[in-house]
Amino acid sequence: MRLGKITRDVFDSVIYPRLGSRRPEVVVPPQHGVDVGAVDLGDGRVLVVKTDPVFIVPQFGLKKAAWFAVHILASDVMTSGIPPQYAAVDLNLPVSMTDEQFAEMWEGLHGAMAEIGVSVVAGHTGRYEGTDYPMLGGFAMFGVGPRERLVTTRGAKPGDQIVMTKGPAVEATALLANFYPEYFKARLPPDVFEEAYDLYWQMSCWKDGLVASKVGVHAMHDATEGGVWGALVEVAEASGVKIEIYEERLFMKRAVAELTRAVGIDPWISISEGTLIIATDRGDEVVEALLREGVDAAVIGRVEAGGPGVVLRRRGGAAEPIGHPSEDPFWRAFSEIGQLMHRS
Repeated sequence: MRLGKITRDVFDSVIYPRLGSRRPEVVVPPQHGVDVGAVDLGDGRVLVVKTDPVFIVPQFGLKKAAWFAVHILASDVMTSGIPPQYAAVDLNLPVSMTDEQFAEMWEGLHGAMAEIGVSVVAGHTGRYEGTDYPMLGGFAMFGVGPRERLVTTRGAKPGDQIVMTKGPAVEATALLANFYPEYFKARLPPDVFEEAYDLYWQMSCWKDGLVASKVGVHAMHDATEGGVWGALVEVAEASGVKIEIYEERLFMKRAVAELTRAVGIDPWISISEGTLIIATDRGDEVVEALLREGVDAAVIGRVEAGGPGVVLRRRGGAAEPIGHPSEDPFWRAFSEIGQLMHRS
């Protein structure tokens, strides 16, 4: 069975044709590869909407896990160019969670949302048989802003530069190091392990999107399942363009390179919450603004007419087509290491 998100074929055949009532004010409906939905409020503003599971991994510590749960949502909303402001939280708690543990988790959710200016406006909380970590319900986040600031993955234009922040496999590396610290302490040099472990706090592109949108962008996309290659293909397909990536401009964090090599997964197709793909006609300015804020970034390619598709231009000049990954290798690595640790 394929793990992770459903394929585009399933989305297109089952979900997309059946979206309830079709209302004209829905200007961005659910689409494969598009991070948010949007509703025109009729007064020059739009309401941006995103939902995901409440993803809580207790092994990280409940407050720390709650920070990530918030930033999964905030990152996606911020790809619209409009910051998140409101949230609705449905918590379906396992019966094993104590009142003290719930309070610790909620404090983490509250603190992370307060830090980025998000207010809880609705929700539901209860304990139920059959629920368990890490999926503890549903989480929706909303932002309201000027319609002219709204961007989606459909907005990349020929002539745009492609900017990447942080490099690939940030999330895959951070989650594996934090979930299985003893396994990786035994396989990585101490300084590399610490770098991988600390990548946890970079699993957000809320700041990346906020900074870039103030300079000017045409499209932004969070490189989640399928990693950088998957995100680039989704931008190209949504915008109907060709994206050319230059191998010599790609960069990768040392901890990512060493950890992904240790588990035998391709970092370019591995899940990478925190890595933002940006299409903009002001690429150098966007990179400068991000670097000033302490966010690693570089122009890695260009948008061309034609396509849709993605091409990797090798150092020697050869062009290699990049397709959408059929499956993110992180999930298999996560499961296999877990089984190995359990047996030992």
